[in-house]
Amino acid sequence: MGGKRIDYLREHFGDYSDDELEAGRLSYAGGSVGAGAPLTVVDQRGATFVDDTGREYIDCTSQAWSLNIGGCHPRVTAAAIAQIQHATHVRSGYGTIPKYLLSKRLTDVAPGDLKRVSYCLHGSVANEGAMKLALRNRPGRRYFMTPWRGFSGRTLATMALSWPHPGGPFPSYTGAAVRFPQAYCYRCPFEAHYPECELQCARFLRQMIQQSVDGEPAALLMEPMQAGGGMIDYPRAYLHELRKICDETGMILIWDEIQTAFGRMGAMFAADIYGVLPDILTFGKAIAGGFPLAGSLHSLRLQGFAAQDHGFTFAQFPVAMAAAVVTLRILKEEGLPERAAELGRLITGRLQELQGRYELIGDIRGPGLMIGIELVRNRKTKEPAVAETRRFVDEGLKRGVLFGEGGYSGMMNIVKIKPPLVISEAQVERVLDVFEEVLDVVSA
Repeated sequence: MGGKRIDYLREHFGDYSDDELEAGRLSYAGGSVGAGAPLTVVDQRGATFVDDTGREYIDCTSQAWSLNIGGCHPRVTAAAIAQIQHATHVRSGYGTIPKYLLSKRLTDVAPGDLKRVSYCLHGSVANEGAMKLALRNRPGRRYFMTPWRGFSGRTLATMALSWPHPGGPFPSYTGAAVRFPQAYCYRCPFEAHYPECELQCARFLRQMIQQSVDGEPAALLMEPMQAGGGMIDYPRAYLHELRKICDETGMILIWDEIQTAFGRMGAMFAADIYGVLPDILTFGKAIAGGFPLAGSLHSLRLQGFAAQDHGFTFAQFPVAMAAAVVTLRILKEEGLPERAAELGRLITGRLQELQGRYELIGDIRGPGLMIGIELVRNRKTKEPAVAETRRFVDEGLKRGVLFGEGGYSGMMNIVKIKPPLVISEAQVERVLDVFEEVLDVVSA
C-alpha cells in the first residue's frame, strides 16, 4: 500500500506510514457493499480512477452506481467547497438555501404529482421511510409485497424486503414481507414465454394478494429495473399491470429508483421511460455527485410524515445538498440522460454482435447505461456461469477496466457495465475491446 499518489493528504493528516495503512485495513470490520477488489482509490476524474500505485482504471461501476456525472466534477467540488466555508451542519428543523433550492428543483423534474420531498443520507433509510409513509397512509394494513430477487437495503426493515440472506441472524427481527415471482422473462418462474404468456406472473400476483395475504397489503415496493438481483428489465406492460393491481387493491406503489434515477437509464427517472407513476419514488446514490444524500418524492394525494416519523441529525447535510443542486444542473446542461441513451445503444449493439459469436453471453439487458450481461455455460440449459463471471471481472481489472458483478442465490453470473454518464466514446471503445479480450480468455 501507499506511494507517491497519496502525498496530498499528508498536509492534513500528518505523516503516516504504509504500516499504518495496512493496520487500518486489517482493523476494518467488513460489511462492504459488493465483492470489492484489492484496490486503494486515491484519485477520481470523470469515468476513471487511480490507485495508490498510480495505475488508472476505467470505472464501469460508477463506485456503487453513484457517480453519474463522474468523479470529482469541478463544478460540484467548487459548490461543496463554497458551502463548507460557510456552514457544514444545520439541524433538520432549520432552513438552508441548498435545502430549499434542491427541494424546488427536484420537485420540478419529478414525474407527475410527486411534489413532496424528504431527505436522509442512505438509500436503505429512504426505502424504510417510504415503508413508514405507506403505513401512515394505509392504517391497519401491515404487509409489503416485494418481488423475488429484489434489493431494498440493509436496515432490518429493508433486509426483510430483500433477498433473505439464508443462514443470517436477522430473520427474527424482520417480517411482514411477502415475496412474489416477478417478470424475469429470461428465466420465467412459470416457464412461459412473453408475450404469449399474457403476463401470467401478474395474474398470479392478484391471486397471491387474495389467497396468501389478506387482500389488502400496505404497499408494493420494487425497483423498476431490478439491479442487485440480476439487472432484470421488465416488459413495459408488466409495470403498467402492477400499477393497475395497486389501484385495484389500494396498495401504495413504491418505486425504488436509487440506482435508476438521474439519467442512468436514458431519462431523469425510470418512471419517465415506462410511463408509470408510482405513489412514492425513492432516490439516492447519484443525486449529489458523490456526496451522501438520499430521500423520497411522494404524491400530493398522500399524507406526509408526522413530527418525529422520519428525522435524522445529518439528514439535510448542506454540503451534500449544495452538491446535489449543481448535479441536477449538470445533468440537464450537459444532456447526460440523452447521452446515456445514446451510449447504451452503442454498447448493447456491440454486445449483441459478440453474443452471436460467444456461447457465454446468455442475455443482454438495458436500457441506457444500466447494462447487465448474464453469462451462462450453455444457452439451452442456461446454467449460470458463476465461476466464469468471477474470473471475467478479475481479468477485466488486470486490463484496467473495473466491471461490476451481481446476482443472488447461487447465480452471481451477471457482468455489469454501468459507467459514469460522462464516459468518452474512446473509453467506451476500450471497455468493449477489453470485454471481447476477456471473453476470449474466459471462453477458452
